[in-house]
Amino acid sequence: MNRSKVIFVGGVGLMVVAMALSITSCKPKMDEVSPKLAPVTEAVFASGSIEPKDAYTLTSISDGFIVKCLVTENDLVRDGQLLFQLDSRQQHTQVNIAETNVTYAKISASNSSPALRQIKAQIDAARIKMQTDSITLGRYEHLFTTNSVSKQDLDNARLNYQSSLSALQANIESYRVTENKVNQELNNSVSQLKNAEEGFKYYDLVAIGASKVYQIFKKQGDLVRKGDQVAQLGNPDSIVVNLDIDEGNISKVQLNQQVLVELNTEKNKTYEARISKIYPHFNETSQSYKVEARFLQEMPGLISGTQLQANIIVSKKDKALLIPHVYMVGTDKVVVKRNDKTDTVKVTTGIVSDEWIEVLTGLTTSDVLVKLRAAK
Repeated sequence: MNRSKVIFVGGVGLMVVAMALSITSCKPKMDEVSPKLAPVTEAVFASGSIEPKDAYTLTSISDGFIVKCLVTENDLVRDGQLLFQLDSRQQHTQVNIAETNVTYAKISASNSSPALRQIKAQIDAARIKMQTDSITLGRYEHLFTTNSVSKQDLDNARLNYQSSLSALQANIESYRVTENKVNQELNNSVSQLKNAEEGFKYYDLVAIGASKVYQIFKKQGDLVRKGDQVAQLGNPDSIVVNLDIDEGNISKVQLNQQVLVELNTEKNKTYEARISKIYPHFNETSQSYKVEARFLQEMPGLISGTQLQANIIVSKKDKALLIPHVYMVGTDKVVVKRNDKTDTVKVTTGIVSDEWIEVLTGLTTSDVLVKLRAAK
């Protein structure tokens, strides 16, 4: 859960809760107190984690067992380097089938193809018949001029010639169609072979750019399915702090604001960062806004996913008039003792925490505040 505000008095420090030490020696338990001037810092509390900025998840696009795992976590890898290799025996089978199909397709598309040779024979026979019928038609036309044959005989000769000519043209067209078909089948078979051979690369999982291996989700011998996550990689020089900010405080967060970070792996040690990016959308799952920050110093050896807590410094004041929260009446009134009399005074407040409130108007350091006692 994000806290709305954290106040640091007398300086800046991470997760300082007992800031009253900068004002008084201990938490006020008196009935009377006077406002005090002290430096104050307002911060927005956030939780988050360490992540590589340019991280990507290496995902399998094929089914198979991991037969080779060539990297371990924290390894630095180059662009295109083979990281994992899946069992590709099934792909070898597909390539063999595609090669066989190409062999048969080449035979079907060659000049010695049985189908094409058969049509060629039909063309030759049709051409011979057409030539014979053409000679016969020419002879009958000559005989008809001398009245040696009847008109019926001439018409029959002309019909036979037209029929044989049509048969020849049909066989030629059949040859063209068949030739195009077997060539297309050959092209398709060659393309399928290329696709099958290209499919081998889907069994080799390689790095995209110079990267660092942050997490490995599968090990050698594991079965992976298409879409399974195998590893997380990222740019080793782009570690960022991912922070979750509640919607009540996101308006106070701005770019380049100072961030004090405490890693869960290094308690009581603070690192400085700056806000580098504010995402404009609200995450319904986490009920928060996402903000990124960058460390100001080199941070070697950071582990991706390390949890952390942080304070984003949103404002500072060298002198602020502060009163204990318990002396407030409602949200904007206090009881002031003046000349042995008490009076209710309306005040304007600024920074508010569970223990302290900044007063902007209505009080001075000479005023004495009275805490109302509970009725007995």
